[in-house]
Amino acid sequence: MFLTRNYKLQNVLIYTVIGTLAGAIIGYILHEVDKIDVAGPTLRGFFIGFLVGTSIGLCEEFLFLDKFRKKSYLFLLIFRSVVYSIVIAFFELLINSLSNFLTKDMGISESIYSAVYRENFLRDLVIIVITSTSLIALLQIRRLHRPGDLIKYVIGKYHLPEEVNKIFLFIDLKSSTAIAEKIGNTQYSSFLIDYYHDMTGAILMSKAEIYQYIGDEIILTWSYEKGVIDARCINCFFDILAAIEMKKETYLRKYGVHPEFKAALHSGTVSVTWIGTIKKEIVYHGDVINTTARIQDECNKYEQKFLISEHMLNNITLPGYLKSEFVGELQLKGKEKKVNIFGLKSIAEI
Repeated sequence: MFLTRNYKLQNVLIYTVIGTLAGAIIGYILHEVDKIDVAGPTLRGFFIGFLVGTSIGLCEEFLFLDKFRKKSYLFLLIFRSVVYSIVIAFFELLINSLSNFLTKDMGISESIYSAVYRENFLRDLVIIVITSTSLIALLQIRRLHRPGDLIKYVIGKYHLPEEVNKIFLFIDLKSSTAIAEKIGNTQYSSFLIDYYHDMTGAILMSKAEIYQYIGDEIILTWSYEKGVIDARCINCFFDILAAIEMKKETYLRKYGVHPEFKAALHSGTVSVTWIGTIKKEIVYHGDVINTTARIQDECNKYEQKFLISEHMLNNITLPGYLKSEFVGELQLKGKEKKVNIFGLKSIAEI
C-alpha cells in the first residue's frame, strides 16, 4: 500500500511539472496574442499551471482511477470534463484576480471584474472546456490499449517482426473453476475485476507491461534490461501477493472466497509483431512463452507458489528476503535439454 501511494505521488509530481511548464508557455503565448497589459503573464501561467497540474494529478491518481473505476466511459467523460473545466477556470480566475489586486490599484471586486471581462476569460473558458473534453476522451480511449501501443502503431514499430529479449511472468488463479461454480458467473466476473484491480499498484511499481488477460490468468512482461533492475520482475509477484493478502478479509466478506495464485518466471528471445486486420494487437511468439506456461503447470506438482527457470535465476540478483530451492527438471516436447526449475520463497516462510 505504501509503495502504491509513493508511485501515485510520483505521478502527481509528473502532472505538476507538466502543468507548470504548459501554464507558463500558454501564459506567454496568450499574452503575445492578446497584447493585454497584465503583470507577469508567464508567471501567472506558471502558478495557474502548477495549481491545475497538481489538482488534476491528485484527482487522477486518488479519485478517478480508483473510486470511479466502475463508472461508464460517458459518465467519466462528462464528469471529468466538468470537474477539470471548473478547476482550470477557478485557478485562472483566482491567480489573475490576485495578480490584479497585488500589482494594480484595484480593490477585490474590480480585480475580479477585470480578470473576467477585460482579460478574455470567457474566451479562455470556451477553450478550456473544448480542450479538456478532447484530451479526456483521448486519455480514456488510450486506456483501452496497452500503454505505448498507440505510439508504436503510429510510428510503425513492430509492423514487421523483430526479435527482442523479454521477461515473462505468468500468474494463474488457483481453483478458478471451483470458485466460479461456488459463487456463480456474475459474481465470479466481479471477483476477477477486483482481483486484477488489486494487482494494479504492484504492476505499476514494477514497470511491467500487461501482455494479456486470459480468463483467470494474467501475463506480464518486461524488456530484459528493465525487468532485472532491482529484481522488479520478482518483486512484482511478492508485492501482488502482499496486496491480495491485505484484502483477504474483504474478499471473504464479499465473495466467501479469496484469491490464491501460482506463477512462473522465464526469459529469452522472442519475436514481436502486430497481427490482425479487423482487430490489431502486438503479440509475442517463441519457445520462451511456451516454456513459461509449462513451468507454471509444475507449480501444483511441486507445491510451489512461484517457480523460476535456471536461466532466469542465473541472470538476476535475488532480493535479500528470498531464497531459491531446486525443485526439479522439465522435459519439453521436441527438446533434448531439460529445463531446471527452482522455487522461490521468502525467508520468513522457510
